Amino acid sequence: MTTRTPAPPRDSGPATTLAPPVATRRMTARLPRQAPPVAVRTAGLAEAPTVRLPVVTSASPTRTTSGSGARVRGIDAARGLALLGMIAVHTLPTSENGELTTVGLLAGGTSAALFGVLVGLSVALLTGRRRVDLRGGSFRSHALRLAVRGLAVGVLGLALGEAALGDVDIILTYYGVLFLLAVPLILLPTRGLFALGAALAVVAPVTSHLVRTSMPPAELIDPSFTALVTDPAGLVGTLFFTGAYPIWPWLTYLCVGLAVGRLSLTRTRTAAVLAGSGVLLVVVAAVVSHLALVTAGGLGQILANPGLPTEELQAALTEGPNGVTPATTWWWLAVDTAHSSTPLDLARTVGTSLAVLGAMLLLDRALAHGGAATWARVVGAVRSPLAAAGAMTLTFYTLHVVVVGLAPTAEPWTLYLVQITVALLVGLLWQRFVGRGPLEAGVSRLTDVVAPASRPAADRPAGRPWLSALVAAAVLAAVVGGAFAVAGLAEGPAADTASSSATSEEGDAPDGPVVEEDTAEADQPSVSEDASEQQDTGQPDTGQDAADEGE
Repeated sequence: MTTRTPAPPRDSGPATTLAPPVATRRMTARLPRQAPPVAVRTAGLAEAPTVRLPVVTSASPTRTTSGSGARVRGIDAARGLALLGMIAVHTLPTSENGELTTVGLLAGGTSAALFGVLVGLSVALLTGRRRVDLRGGSFRSHALRLAVRGLAVGVLGLALGEAALGDVDIILTYYGVLFLLAVPLILLPTRGLFALGAALAVVAPVTSHLVRTSMPPAELIDPSFTALVTDPAGLVGTLFFTGAYPIWPWLTYLCVGLAVGRLSLTRTRTAAVLAGSGVLLVVVAAVVSHLALVTAGGLGQILANPGLPTEELQAALTEGPNGVTPATTWWWLAVDTAHSSTPLDLARTVGTSLAVLGAMLLLDRALAHGGAATWARVVGAVRSPLAAAGAMTLTFYTLHVVVVGLAPTAEPWTLYLVQITVALLVGLLWQRFVGRGPLEAGVSRLTDVVAPASRPAADRPAGRPWLSALVAAAVLAAVVGGAFAVAGLAEGPAADTASSSATSEEGDAPDGPVVEEDTAEADQPSVSEDASEQQDTGQPDTGQDAADEGE
């Protein structure tokens, strides 16, 4: 055993001494070639957890990402569908002979509601898809950035309203205010947002109905700089209660979208639940509305107290009113027609929004599993221009308003096909060779300049949820309460003017039985008879859908 054990070499010392220089020479020879790729890989791995959140925070709405940082194309595709639907209801007939057309049935009211839900979803993406902590600088940074974004979108809406292009009810000012009201909502947990959205779907229409009983009739005007300067109280009342897209009930869409945006949108189960629950909401809203109006006799009460000229009543019961229903009877809250902002309308349009979003997310998962299959390539190629247009909704919506205003007498189908062709092709080419849309990039750049995104030193879970909930509730109560108060201030002068004009008319009118007989004869036809006579005259949609900030 001992004879086989080798003795240590005599030159082990020198060999040991010479080994480090050889190793050093080899290391120094390798380092210049390997250092750059190692540095790049190390930087990418180290920054992956922190880069994702700043990208979401500072990105324009075209940067639709999931929690893993991968882009969720289904969200852009949903925006694209909403954009095409909005262009359709502003360009094509939505009713004929007192009946809804296919365009009115599929896109009337649902396109604008989908954009409302997507506003909340965008806020979720911009705030990292989780509840923001009230402590530290994270909340201040997110709040300032949302405020800048909302003001930019709102100012653009006021400018379009000032231009008074066509009959499109411009929605951007309403959406700008929704971005501002999202600031306290980002403090709430996901379940709290779902609960608040469900509560607002009932409470907001009821309280709005109470307020509007004492308010003057709504004037169908777009918010503009002139209205802001000459009648700010009236503008607040229009934005929150009587406008085409009243913010008070539309907070339902914001809460639902913000909560949905925090879910795992890349999971098949999440997409399926969204689609299924959306379909269920649509069915329940339709059944309850039918039972209330037909079985319980609510329609007869509405016809007896319409609150609308007879020529507008049929249109309101088919296409829907322009933003809100009359406040003459509580039975108006049982309708589920487009843009009525009733509890059943909110439930129906939230349902259609969730169904569309869930379907587009399911398509995402199907394409991901399809891989290189032929059908996956074909469907992906068809979806690409739709998603590209959806990533530039702010730009294309603004262009749409201008085009409709400059070409009001164009043939409807020609005008529609030209607009959607431009949106699909230009959107695809622009996104491929340029990137963000011009207005989307401008809003994002302005936000970055005015409110640079903060990068917290370390992420920590949001604490004290009860404190955040109290702050959010206090801010929302203050804002909405202020809107109620300002709307009440606007009632006084309008009511005085109306009463004085009525008094003067009564003083000028001659007294006598002849006037009474003529008036009675003129008022003899019943509302229901007049409404049936109006069934053959469909009222065109005056523009009730629009795009949001480009999500």
